[in-house]
Amino acid sequence: MSGRIDLHTHSTASDGLLAPAALVAAAAERGVAVLALTDHDTVAGVAEAARSGTRLGVRVVPGLELSCDLGVDVGAGNADILGYFVDVDDPDLLALTRRLRSAREERARAMVEQLRSLGHELTWDAVLLEAGDGCVGRPHVAQALVAIGAVPDVAQAFSSLLRRGGPGYVDRRRMTPAEACRHIRGAGGVPVLAHPVPIDRPYSDPKRLRTFLPPLIGAGLGGLECHYAAYTERVTRWLVVLADHFGLVPTGGSDYHGPGRSGRELGAAHVPADTVERLEKVAAVR
Repeated sequence: MSGRIDLHTHSTASDGLLAPAALVAAAAERGVAVLALTDHDTVAGVAEAARSGTRLGVRVVPGLELSCDLGVDVGAGNADILGYFVDVDDPDLLALTRRLRSAREERARAMVEQLRSLGHELTWDAVLLEAGDGCVGRPHVAQALVAIGAVPDVAQAFSSLLRRGGPGYVDRRRMTPAEACRHIRGAGGVPVLAHPVPIDRPYSDPKRLRTFLPPLIGAGLGGLECHYAAYTERVTRWLVVLADHFGLVPTGGSDYHGPGRSGRELGAAHVPADTVERLEKVAAVR
């Protein structure tokens, strides 16, 4: 397979800056041959992305990213499970994404009220303006805070107000990672643990990650995101070794949210050429 592979991207269907078609166009310009659209808790942008991919010669892998709560055994925090090759018309998956969208909206409304109680003149309409047709989330609340001049930028919105435990933070009930794996498998997809070693994840050290993975594998986990654009070569190497040990497909991507976001460009991660084929083989095993 020639061209770059990027299996972790976001569009305006969730919290990205580019519409799905524009995202695929940007990928084509960057020499990306295979792009997975993995919006948070929704598959609403996949059809548009696929149509754009057909026009531009970019293969679009249907996907999503499910936000999960960690169990008490690994401490407070969250995990994200990517799903690849899901059936975007699967009734159970669509029902799940509707429930998740509703939960996100309820949480965002609660954040607006919390922030207003702190003296910030934020409105729900301002948040909706930032979200557009996308699935409302914390980034849209952050963008609305910037728009009204409450904070200078999105990073400051998170660090001062919206971080976990911050004065404007409101938690929401998420599914467990094992539940997410089962939902993705039920829709014909392959679950993959996203960015497994960020510093704020309590399972991120090697010893704890080794104990964290087996229950997820039992629930259908098929891959581990090893080639993540923000990782050093050393982190990537030991994650690949870990994936091989557990029989998981080492995947990767940029976690691209749009121009100027996080400094990661489309296709920035060096994803091996056989990754997509390996994921397809795992998806075929039901």
